[in-house]
Amino acid sequence: MRKKGFLYCLLVFAFLNTHGQTKNRPFIWVDADDRHIILNKIETKAWAKSSYEEVKQRVDSTLVFYQENRDKFLRNLPLDWSQAKTNSIPPLTYTTTGEKGKHENLDNASDEEMANFFKLSEYLELARDAGFLYYLDKKNSYAQFATDILYTAVMGISQLEPSDWRPRGGWLCPDDILREARIIGEKFPIVYDFVAPFIAKGGKPYDVARQSHVDFPMAKAQEVFLTYARLVVDNGIINSNHPVLESNCLVYNALALEDIQERNMYLEYYLTKNTSNQDALAKVAEFYKNEGDIWPESSQYTNDVAERSTKLMYVLTKYDPSLQMGRTYPNIPWAIQRLDYLVNPNGELILWGDGHRKYKTPYDAYELAYKLGKIDSVPKLEKQFSNLLGSAMAKGEYQREGLEALMWYHDDFEQKETTIELPRTDEQPHAGIFLQRNLSSTGNPDDGLMCFVGGASMVHGHASGMYMELYGEGRVLGVDNGRGKYAQDIHENYSRIFAAHNTVIVNGASQGEGEWVNLGMDTVTLECMEPMPKQKAVSPNYSFTTTNFYDGGGTKAEAEQQRTMALVRTSSTTGYYLDVFRSKSKLPIEYHDYLYHNLGESLTFLNEDLVLNLDANRFMANANAEWRRNRKYRNPGWHFFKDVETSERYSEDVELLFKAERFKDKNRYMKVFMPGFEGRAYTKVMAPKTFEAPEPYDSLPTPTLVVRQQGEAHTKPFVGVYEPFAESANNGSVLSVEKLEQNGLFQGVKVTSKIDYKILVQYHLMPFENGTLSLREHAIEFQGHFAIITFDGNNVLKDIYIGNGKRLKIKSFLVESKTDRSNKVYIDFNTETPIVEGDFNIGKIKQER
Repeated sequence: MRKKGFLYCLLVFAFLNTHGQTKNRPFIWVDADDRHIILNKIETKAWAKSSYEEVKQRVDSTLVFYQENRDKFLRNLPLDWSQAKTNSIPPLTYTTTGEKGKHENLDNASDEEMANFFKLSEYLELARDAGFLYYLDKKNSYAQFATDILYTAVMGISQLEPSDWRPRGGWLCPDDILREARIIGEKFPIVYDFVAPFIAKGGKPYDVARQSHVDFPMAKAQEVFLTYARLVVDNGIINSNHPVLESNCLVYNALALEDIQERNMYLEYYLTKNTSNQDALAKVAEFYKNEGDIWPESSQYTNDVAERSTKLMYVLTKYDPSLQMGRTYPNIPWAIQRLDYLVNPNGELILWGDGHRKYKTPYDAYELAYKLGKIDSVPKLEKQFSNLLGSAMAKGEYQREGLEALMWYHDDFEQKETTIELPRTDEQPHAGIFLQRNLSSTGNPDDGLMCFVGGASMVHGHASGMYMELYGEGRVLGVDNGRGKYAQDIHENYSRIFAAHNTVIVNGASQGEGEWVNLGMDTVTLECMEPMPKQKAVSPNYSFTTTNFYDGGGTKAEAEQQRTMALVRTSSTTGYYLDVFRSKSKLPIEYHDYLYHNLGESLTFLNEDLVLNLDANRFMANANAEWRRNRKYRNPGWHFFKDVETSERYSEDVELLFKAERFKDKNRYMKVFMPGFEGRAYTKVMAPKTFEAPEPYDSLPTPTLVVRQQGEAHTKPFVGVYEPFAESANNGSVLSVEKLEQNGLFQGVKVTSKIDYKILVQYHLMPFENGTLSLREHAIEFQGHFAIITFDGNNVLKDIYIGNGKRLKIKSFLVESKTDRSNKVYIDFNTETPIVEGDFNIGKIKQER
């Protein structure tokens, strides 16, 4: 704490002692020294010339209309002319939900109000771009155009009353400072910064009400900047991404203030000084303690926080080099690249909370991270991002364009192609995610395999329980629902609660409780994993995770849960997943429902004697329960399921098939093998469409499996072997799955596959509660948590994988950990001399006479 406080003091001391003097405008985005660099870029770089011409064309096309009919152009701003007074510009029109305090955004604003809101934004963008052209070309026509828009907007907004509603009150938008700050508030000061030299030289704006030029109302403009800065500081929600999303508005308006003392005061609120409604950068930076740490929300927000913060760090370091923001907070820009590693083999993001699956590498933010590293002498930042940018340019994945590129980017990089080496396993702690990945030697993403288990409470998180996703044949097939538009019934009462996820619902009552919008839940924790995140794997074909979770929301679930997932590659083009989910409630009467959603149009049970009957009321108990937005939900959300068909109790093994035959490129399938247990019933349903799925599955319902275990699901866990395959693979490679038991307890599975006409038999050993398992077949004895033993069709031992264990015996062959602790090992018998990876003793047991 002492070090942190010392750092804050240094920032404030450096800042306040550097800025007791006036700087010549513009200086927020660019200053006088940047102009010749930009002009040189336009002369020498094709991309810069193209970006300049694009900005110029956009402004010039509107400037013609403005010059032909200035009055009509300015009157088209969203001004409320019904309140006009003689020779006076009327106020701007409000944009509001009309229910102050009941809504947290503008989703319920009228179409006309939203059109006016975005029209004002477009006018201010035009003024900003025209101001930039004035800065470059020194043409008064651009300055006059920008100044007239700024003046009219200042006069219009200054007549409105700012909101004092602390949670979210704005000015133009009394219900939503968050949106107003980003779309409107941050534009006013940039326009002013560009046209200030024109005004200082006597430039006068045109008043459309008086139809004459007037003095620029400097006091009113300064009051606008001060009001926006004050609104961000005084109104808003902390401990979320909101303060960062609003921070451009705070910083730019602070920099537009001419009173140095006021400017420094509001900049201090951004840098170090928290309020009950606004978090400073120093507080935000606490989440970036280590390289690779990211903002603890869903994906689109985590990167947005890092990108926006990096941008402002660059702007402020340009303004005051003594701040050395790149040195002070290097892990913030470093975080921008993190999502590049949290991707499936096809490049789509893994999904958690309100995140998105589609992902585009933020090369513009890479540029600013590089520049921070360069100007603040942080070689690691400079080297990392110059390499990434040079590689992207070499591969044609990135080309500079746009206004910010024109202003800020100019360094040349060595254009040498590099590839990101995705690790076999990874983790994202704040989301409770532990992932396994196995890319194919073919290099084809369709042949890659990947799965993950996750779940945690966070801002924009979902009450998901301990859920998973499965990837196969180039797509995420075992899917999370994702999210659509906020505040809708389906988002509140399905997408972000249990039933929308591949999880287990306990006693029909699993739910979030407390924390962010009452969706709080425990974080999934790691029991064991091989390889550990980002570490070297002992086997090229196998990996596994075991994770734990406590389902404690409300009072009717109260369940301890454990999930083991193994990824098994059987050839360069084939493989499968093993999922073992244990769940046990503390309550005396219990039942557990295992849910799995798969893209497709149908789910078929392949057991001829398993009969399903319509069961319309099975999941409808809470369909009409009380719903209060962001507070109370219709848990667990499965009332959205349609076409519900359920079996009677069925204790035999089950095979089922998901078909997805409407993809444009090829048909895809997921075959599932589930060993049977007493007290089990099977249900198939059509769940709501999956958001961000590829066409046409983004508009079709999602076939979903629900398996109910009456009683505990701890000694009778849910067990599934999932094999994705394409049409060319006929019926998949897995032939059968048999349950392994000892003393009536589940101890693993035996999976038989056919790969290139050859039989492969794999024993997945999972002794109950890490005990000892004995099998008559091959005289197997195993002490530990998880292992895979592989034989060919002639019972010849091919390999041994111990992901976590102490001792394994196969007939007279013995493998023992060199320590008293569980360990890992892989032994490949496919060569004359077995290849061993791991710290185990290997030998034979002396046969007794």
